Amino acid sequence: MRGAIRDLIRSRELLLDLIWKDLRVRYRYAAMGFLWAILEPLLMTLILSFVFSIVFQYRPGAEALDPETPFAVFLLCGLIFWNLLSRSVSDGAKSLVANRQLVGKVNFPREIIPYASIGVNLFNFGIGFIIFLGLHLVLGGALASTALLVVPLLLIQLALITGLALLLSCVNVFFRDVEYITDVLLVFGFYASPIFYDPSLVRAIAADMPQLAWAVQLYMVNPMACLITAYRDVLLNQQWPQWQHVLWPAALAAGFLAAGLTVFRPRAGRFADHL
Repeated sequence: MRGAIRDLIRSRELLLDLIWKDLRVRYRYAAMGFLWAILEPLLMTLILSFVFSIVFQYRPGAEALDPETPFAVFLLCGLIFWNLLSRSVSDGAKSLVANRQLVGKVNFPREIIPYASIGVNLFNFGIGFIIFLGLHLVLGGALASTALLVVPLLLIQLALITGLALLLSCVNVFFRDVEYITDVLLVFGFYASPIFYDPSLVRAIAADMPQLAWAVQLYMVNPMACLITAYRDVLLNQQWPQWQHVLWPAALAAGFLAAGLTVFRPRAGRFADHL
């Protein structure tokens, strides 16, 4: 860990250059450029709100919150944090293969490449978070001191993302199936995380069907189910999150970060041969 932090500090200028390069490449040929970073979460929120508030005429799980909380705010609060993980892990898994020429020609800490893919999505997340706060306040919401707990929760999520990105990007160099499997699992994770519904919906189903009681425990093994619930507690419900919604993701984040560094760093010297 000390070596990884030392290399990150030493290569910070390269990291910022890679983040800026990826941002320019992503939006270079888009007529609206960086405006898409604002429009994308808003359009996704509008689509999902339309589907569940108008087409199905049901707002799944919104009843677990303050009845004054608009469904769009409830939805966006889960969506921006899920997108941060989903896109960072997906881009991170493909990052070394996508930058094979850089890996083969330049000597630098190879962790910088998956870090850069996370940095790009962290930039987009920052824009989405500002949009969420603005929408929340404009529609009559309020923020309490518990909102400051977003910072430690976000650090836990970033540690989880970093560990997954390091681990998957390393394995993907040797087995290219990993990036395809990752994308499929992330689609499953979208529906297995409480983005457009509240976990109380899962508990209600398990209560009606006792044979599925085990499913609630299995459901909460998903760290994003815990983290999204905790984010909504501190931002929308203005209350402290339940301790299990913090400790479990923190333990998983520490485990994945340790595994990612342990697997990635000893094999970094062999990447160029396989790319």
